[in-house]
Amino acid sequence: MKITNVITHLLTARWVDDPSFPQSLHSTAIIRIETDAGIDGLGELTWGYFAPDAVPAMVDYFKPVLIGRDPLQLSAVTRALCDDSVWWARSGAGKSVISGIELALWDLQGKALKVPVWQLLGGAVRERIPVYASGGPALWPLDELMRKIEHYRSLGYRTAKLSTNYYKLPPPGDHQTRMTAVPFPFAKKLEVLHEGFTRLRREFGADMDFAIDGHQGGVPNPIPVSEAVSIAETLAPFRLRFYEEPLAYTNLPGYAELRSRSRIPIAGGESLCGLDQFHDLIARGGVDVIQPDIGFVGGLAETVRVMHHAEAHNLSTAIHTGASMGPSLAASWHLAAASHSVDWLEHVQAASSIQRDILIDDFTVTDGNVGLPTAPGLGVSLPADVIEKYKFVPSSGERT
Repeated sequence: MKITNVITHLLTARWVDDPSFPQSLHSTAIIRIETDAGIDGLGELTWGYFAPDAVPAMVDYFKPVLIGRDPLQLSAVTRALCDDSVWWARSGAGKSVISGIELALWDLQGKALKVPVWQLLGGAVRERIPVYASGGPALWPLDELMRKIEHYRSLGYRTAKLSTNYYKLPPPGDHQTRMTAVPFPFAKKLEVLHEGFTRLRREFGADMDFAIDGHQGGVPNPIPVSEAVSIAETLAPFRLRFYEEPLAYTNLPGYAELRSRSRIPIAGGESLCGLDQFHDLIARGGVDVIQPDIGFVGGLAETVRVMHHAEAHNLSTAIHTGASMGPSLAASWHLAAASHSVDWLEHVQAASSIQRDILIDDFTVTDGNVGLPTAPGLGVSLPADVIEKYKFVPSSGERT
């Protein structure tokens, strides 16, 4: 079998499936690898969520490396991609493009062998996979926040992730709808966080788990360690599952200090690339939970390498899927099925419509879990009518 063509599909969807989430446009980039055997593979790269317009040219750069190769030689092909772009794709956008291509190769291999990808990873180790609702903003006033969590509970989720800031939900926008945080003084913010989780525990008891997201990995002015410590101490009585991205990734000593002082497990890693970037975060004792994004970190095999390194330090994994609308979510699902150390699979319910149109398997959450995918490969498809339905809107990438 030989690769004959590599195609980039850009798609845009309005995320309307979560009434408590901004109803704005989001885009993704899906790579299709075609072969002379009539089998194709689909992969998704996280960079397409942020800068979709730039992706096709970057994918085309790799075409000469791919055309004519045997796609079943997955490790050799992926190594060739990395070697050919070592001067510009060791991290960031280039690494994300390699991630999308690698996922397409896994999908193709599973289809060729007529087995789901989790079978290629050594087989399933569980029948049910824990999922949490990635809720994005915590809403203000608090009555809106209560309605948000009740919505997730009604859909079968038993865990939800909120933000450390509170926002008012804006009306739908043409592109990326900007939410403005309610500007509390820091002392008041701590009081409001405590009040909000007091109400959550009073209304939902111990039947719902919660996590909190600081979103500090990609903001211009991240908070200092002292503020993160105060937030963790304020929320510790509410038994949260983890505190995500509390600090900038450039502040690794701060991560280590926070982890040593926090009674909430510290999580992070969604915007790190490759084992080398994760190594410092892990080796310095910065986190309890790693959060690799398969469409950004370097692909499925690289995620496995990162997870094994984390396991050696007694760390668990909560796979990040916040930008995924198809193959990357599917790949994360398969990896969670085949790994004991994956505690959580993230799911952005707001993107459910486009996910349903691309995923072959039924991603239905029941009592906080999803079952195993069963279709060959990653279990994804992208027919012409879906491409037309989600026709790309230029300049629709998310910006900070």
